[in-house]
Amino acid sequence: MHSFLINRNATSRRLPFCVNAVAAACLIWVGLCVKPAQAQTDIAQAATKTCDVMAGKRTADKQTLQYLLLIDEDASEANPVAIALHREVVKQCPKAYLSYEQRKKVTNPFPPGSLVKQTPTQLTTSTPDSPPDYALRCRGAQGMASSNGGTLVVNFRKSDHLADQALKPGQCSWLDRALNANEPTRIVDQRPTAERARNTAARLNAGDTWTFWVVNAGTFFKVTASGQGTLTQKP
Repeated sequence: MHSFLINRNATSRRLPFCVNAVAAACLIWVGLCVKPAQAQTDIAQAATKTCDVMAGKRTADKQTLQYLLLIDEDASEANPVAIALHREVVKQCPKAYLSYEQRKKVTNPFPPGSLVKQTPTQLTTSTPDSPPDYALRCRGAQGMASSNGGTLVVNFRKSDHLADQALKPGQCSWLDRALNANEPTRIVDQRPTAERARNTAARLNAGDTWTFWVVNAGTFFKVTASGQGTLTQKP
């Protein structure tokens, strides 16, 4: 795997450390294209390193910091390396990924004086201080959803109108307005069982409509409740 230089003059709108994600993605992609047979292994190795950093098992270096920034890219940017790396990370360590994203929403995910979170913060259920959740409706499409264990991941396209105005396959929208440019295009749902996650992914990939009640966690929507169909009341 290649190592890269940090661009100290670059700025990031998501992470506190400064890395040129576009340059990093290009360099990684070139490396993968040189050896196509090795690409899948390289992505898996990168995901393993990234998972270890998220879980606090290793110290982040220049290379893993760039992996973290790639994962932080919006899915609508259509970066093939970022998408492949994100999917592999969610596959390998869904709990560490969710915990890392939750910590990052609140503050720098790494403690002062270190780039490692020694004890990953546990995700909690709703508390009096929790932000409100809102209904996000999605129309399924082939390849839109995937699952790993009990974790359901939905990558979607934004509709330019509200949900009741004929969503196209693969699109999601709020019930009362369209998504804005700064909102995520990914939904992460910790389902009660692996079977429930698989079944929901299968129904969405078959084209079914689903309504998720979500909280914006920064780079993805975290699900608090969901149901099949055009629900208007939280189940």
